[in-house]
Amino acid sequence: MNKYVNVNRIEFIITNNCSGKCKHCSAVLSSKNEALNAEIAKNVIIDLCRNYSIDSIMTFGGEPLLYAETVCLIHKTAYENNI
Repeated sequence: MNKYVNVNRIEFIITNNCSGKCKHCSAVLSSKNEALNAEIAKNVIIDLCRNYSIDSIMTFGGEPLLYAETVCLIHKTAYENNI
């Protein structure tokens, strides 16, 4: 445990892509299939839980459920690590 850093929440931006067309939003649906790598996110959760007491996790972005499998894996891993 690092006595100088207190990490208790993890936030993941899954994607900036969005299928909505809200005038107030800067996120746009891209032709690129860009999303957070689910396995890397999973490993980050596991590694951080080894060293910190994580209380909460958040997944957000343009429209994170465009990548529902990634979101589900992140939340499943968080649950398995008592977040």
